[in-house]
Amino acid sequence: MKKLLIHFILCFCIVLTLHAQKINKKIIDTKTNKEILIGNCNIKGLKTDSFGLVFNDEYKYYIPDNNTITLLQSKIKKIRIEIVMGTWCGDSKEQVPRFIKILDILKYKTKKIKILCIDHFFNAENFEKGENYIQKIPTFIIYRKNKEIGRIVESPMNSLEKDLLDILNKPNQPINVSKVESK
Repeated sequence: MKKLLIHFILCFCIVLTLHAQKINKKIIDTKTNKEILIGNCNIKGLKTDSFGLVFNDEYKYYIPDNNTITLLQSKIKKIRIEIVMGTWCGDSKEQVPRFIKILDILKYKTKKIKILCIDHFFNAENFEKGENYIQKIPTFIIYRKNKEIGRIVESPMNSLEKDLLDILNKPNQPINVSKVESK
């Protein structure tokens, strides 16, 4: 009975902690005086308000390469994805909706994606840019078995889906795919 009570209290504390972390938090950006998302976000947050106008258009009009999508089908399921972005950033506004569309086509469980929105100074709660080696955004970090296997930084070299395939085809060595070197 004592173990059950301890287990219940522990679960209750975890739920309270998770609930306390506000998702899709909005602030006024000190550089632009415009509203931005900050901290942990989800796709629903990216699809709302002024962010949603751009997100929905980029998502709608992006047409991924079908051959590459077919090749990605069997490789995408056992990976984890983190996205560091800014809702104020032009590259993020363009690339993130396109990336989400690719994942939707692949039937990837987008609820598993960790999305972190940062401000112009690369700040957010519980975020250390140096610790995560984030110098340009958006940064798409791809993990397999909790080990980073690659990232797409700022803009893809070829296309998001082709760069993602390149990362997933080289599981033994981390690769950085971007037009601009990020480290």
